[in-house]
Amino acid sequence: MHETAGTTRDPVDELVELKGIPWWFVDTAGIRRRVHQTKGADFYASLRTQAAIEKAEVAVVLLDASETLTEQDTRVISQVVDAGRALVIAYNKWDLMDEDRRHYLEREIERELVQVQWAPRVNVSAKTGWHADRLVPALERSLESWDRRIPTGRLNAFLGELVAAHPHPLRGGKQPRILFATQASTRPPRFVVFASGFLEAGYRRFIERRLRETFGFEGSPIEISVRVREKRKR
Repeated sequence: MHETAGTTRDPVDELVELKGIPWWFVDTAGIRRRVHQTKGADFYASLRTQAAIEKAEVAVVLLDASETLTEQDTRVISQVVDAGRALVIAYNKWDLMDEDRRHYLEREIERELVQVQWAPRVNVSAKTGWHADRLVPALERSLESWDRRIPTGRLNAFLGELVAAHPHPLRGGKQPRILFATQASTRPPRFVVFASGFLEAGYRRFIERRLRETFGFEGSPIEISVRVREKRKR
């Protein structure tokens, strides 16, 4: 691993044993941090990074804590989420930060990474190995969430209580009702909600937040799709 971003050009596979458990790590191709430089070798490095994400179960996105977050950083995180992979965010060089930079970084995280607040954050130093022991528990939590299945009965009991306490707002004088829901698959967890009408995006995000609060899902994206069931005409 070189200190200069964009030095590694090809993904490198390596079997690493952490706490007695073997993990296959793919150190993806480095991509320069300036977006306008993403051409030529950088363009193909980006394609190989996408291919590596598609093959992975969990992605560790390594960010430089000493520098401001870039569009490239958030783009790679979006690639991981869009691919439906578990996610851990690791901040490298955390031990070298001063208090001023730490304050600004926290504000950057709140602003730029608001959509992935569910991802575990690990502060590390790749050079010294500082806090490296915290990476495995974060990886394990994310993978457990990625593979988690909620029994249909428990899921619908949860939704029943949720809707009773916080019904969907009225739309055009009508109030969409959630009829029932099921978990269609895992890796990542995908839920299908059957409703009497369209559910607004804000309400779907509300359901996702409550799902995370109740069942965990730390480190895994969640997909919620809504199917509208019209009333049968007599």
